[in-house]
Amino acid sequence: MLLKIALFLHVISAIFWIGGMLFLTLVIAPYVLSIQDRQERAKIFQVVGKKLRLYGWIAIILLLITGPTVLYLIYGIPIQDAFSPGVHSTGFGRALAYKLTLVTIIVISSIIHDFYIGPKAKESPKLSRLAKIFGRTNLVIAIFIVIFAVILRTGGL
Repeated sequence: MLLKIALFLHVISAIFWIGGMLFLTLVIAPYVLSIQDRQERAKIFQVVGKKLRLYGWIAIILLLITGPTVLYLIYGIPIQDAFSPGVHSTGFGRALAYKLTLVTIIVISSIIHDFYIGPKAKESPKLSRLAKIFGRTNLVIAIFIVIFAVILRTGGL
């Protein structure tokens, strides 16, 4: 039962987090760019971004809790062994290493985007462009994380 709950929370959190990034990129951003007033555009991004940030971080925290839980319950690998050379010598372990590396990068990048660049983006066109780059890069990284999750589930590289 714990596996089913952890797996459900992991998948639904990933869907929400990536879906939120896709919604912001594919729906909100094009709409906001149609608005002439730069201040109004910044305000909309700030309001939507702040709301999405709250739920996004709930999803990230759930992913960081349920990921190791699922790894252990399905594959019998405790989190401390996920970083051992023995695990990484297999195709499964290499895929796991790539996924965990990308997870580390995206969490750090999200912290920088959500708590430094994003909130200050309305003050500076340079930071606004940088926030856009970070946001889109995070989306690409998240998609690669999903790709490696599928590779893991199908046995590894």
